[in-house]
Amino acid sequence: MNKITSKGSWKRPLICNQKRPPSHVHHSSGELKYARKILFMLILLPLTSCNWNTTIETKNEREVGSGNSECAGNTSDDAVRRRISIVPQFSATTIHAAYWPVLTQIGKKANLCFELVQQESIPDFEEALRNKEADYAFMNPYHQVMFKKEYKPLLRDSKKLLTGIIVINRKSTASTLEDLDGAELLLPAPNAFAASLLTRALFDQQGIEIKPRYVKTHQNVYRGVARNTKVAGGGVNKTYTRESKNLQAEVMILQETPGHPAHPFSASKSMPLQETKAIQSLWIEMAKQPEWKTLLEKVQIPFPMRADYQRDYAPLAGLGLERFVE
Repeated sequence: MNKITSKGSWKRPLICNQKRPPSHVHHSSGELKYARKILFMLILLPLTSCNWNTTIETKNEREVGSGNSECAGNTSDDAVRRRISIVPQFSATTIHAAYWPVLTQIGKKANLCFELVQQESIPDFEEALRNKEADYAFMNPYHQVMFKKEYKPLLRDSKKLLTGIIVINRKSTASTLEDLDGAELLLPAPNAFAASLLTRALFDQQGIEIKPRYVKTHQNVYRGVARNTKVAGGGVNKTYTRESKNLQAEVMILQETPGHPAHPFSASKSMPLQETKAIQSLWIEMAKQPEWKTLLEKVQIPFPMRADYQRDYAPLAGLGLERFVE
């Protein structure tokens, strides 16, 4: 297990009281280059750097010791650091803002510090799971099927099922799926469970040809549809309802797929059982406190329950979605 460590500090170089050479002295080109380098360093250093006792904190001291930690949770030296990745449905900034306070609360109580390692795209996220780079991950339901040997689901939301949605511009002339035959369909990524796999399966079942185009995130899908009346998009109910009223005024749901258990918060099977059980219990206890309701909604598990692979996700293997997986 990796521990958080803090390194020592280093002192600024003693360059402040250098004497300037007399102006009448002639220099070689090499000496002039050296003098220019010294002058450049002096310009970059703060004006107060002539205090010989001034020290600069190292990165670890600055981020862990000062409270601005690069990991969320218990930042003490004896805390265990864990890497966590979140499926990139949204921008990295949005994901960080949503997850940081929740991970901080859980980490403090479980003696863990979560390093949020965010990938730019869903394919990159899948590669990280394939290489077991994340100790914990919030993944889509079909990812849990794909990586069942490496990860086990810990938690999922108990209330609302996850559905795929087909969205169109409100000014579009389409009124049925058949009207979208031959149209371009914006999707976040090939293996996004509800947004891509379920929606593509829905078109396939009805014999409707679409032209998929992948735009990385759900946000990009909705914004692309808002700008173009001739395209449709695939998303999920949970991400659509989180969009602003202004965007929802421009984009409407044309059709919804059948529902399935939502995204699991999963753990690498190498994680200690006592640790994973503690995370389950702490998350469920947080949900009982009203002040955490809004924050837990942002991480899409406001009503957490213990997840079970055979009950919740094994049935997805029978939907025949593998023919759309890329």
